[in-house]
Amino acid sequence: MAKRILFVLPLLMLGFLMKGQQFAQYSMPWQDPVQFNPAYAGLDNSLSITGAYRTQWAGLEGQPVGQRLSAHLPIYYLSSGFGIEVERDQLGARQLNSFGVSYNYQLVRGASVWSVGLSARMLQLGLDGSILRTPDGSYEDPNTIIHNDDLLPTGAVDNSSLSLGAGIFYQSEKVEGGLSARNLNSAVIAFPGVDYVLNREYHAYLRLKFDLVRNWELLPMLYAVSDGTQHQTTAGATFRFRENVFAGAAYRGYSGPTSDAVVVMGGLNINEKFSMAYAYDITLSPIRSVQNGSHEISLKYNLRQRIGAGVPPPVIFYPRAKE
Repeated sequence: MAKRILFVLPLLMLGFLMKGQQFAQYSMPWQDPVQFNPAYAGLDNSLSITGAYRTQWAGLEGQPVGQRLSAHLPIYYLSSGFGIEVERDQLGARQLNSFGVSYNYQLVRGASVWSVGLSARMLQLGLDGSILRTPDGSYEDPNTIIHNDDLLPTGAVDNSSLSLGAGIFYQSEKVEGGLSARNLNSAVIAFPGVDYVLNREYHAYLRLKFDLVRNWELLPMLYAVSDGTQHQTTAGATFRFRENVFAGAAYRGYSGPTSDAVVVMGGLNINEKFSMAYAYDITLSPIRSVQNGSHEISLKYNLRQRIGAGVPPPVIFYPRAKE
């Protein structure tokens, strides 16, 4: 079964074979940590809205394309945070859509915060059988799709399932990071004759801040994701000037066989509430010969004021201008 699906969907499965990629991949996850860790919701200290668009392996037909939008805010009188998010991930004939909510409890300790959170996402997986091709199929008539394979649809099909996640996050003036897991319940999206099983994903994230000279800051970062069998790490750093403009680079991979890309990134605060960032992936894997790199852009809005009554924000040392 698996060999048959891999044969007829080589492009669809390419990301899975190379990196175990089932959920969408982004080059700047630290722009919006709530996407992988529900414990981050509300830690921007006001209403925070982030939108991102990514096209991976530009120039390659059927390449992954993802869009996501998240919004989260603190609920001070409950010492907690709440967030919602929507995402669309297109990869060849496969499209994975999700809608999720996150909630956490935040414990203040001096000038730092510990947060523990949970998330629930409704995942909808769609498969467009009209663009699949098999070696024994008949496709001379553009209006008639004959795969000669009873397991493959000739039109669009979809199904859905619920995915659960959890995480813990720590934030202080100089350090932020956390551990989290997505799809703890190993959600299964069933189709006639085949089940699409989503693996658990484990995430680890750490980011530091060092003050340099003349309003410059150095922010090194480490991000790792694993499904227990395959692993991927991203390590890099950005330089930021007056918390308004940043530039940096990161390397995705941890050895020769896992070397995937060098990410070059930059961004700026457009005004007091809006910021934007852009990243370009220079592909290092064998697929570099048939594509032109990956592009990602994100836009972030922060209201920068308290919403409703309640105790003061848990972290007041640093009204952050997140890149």
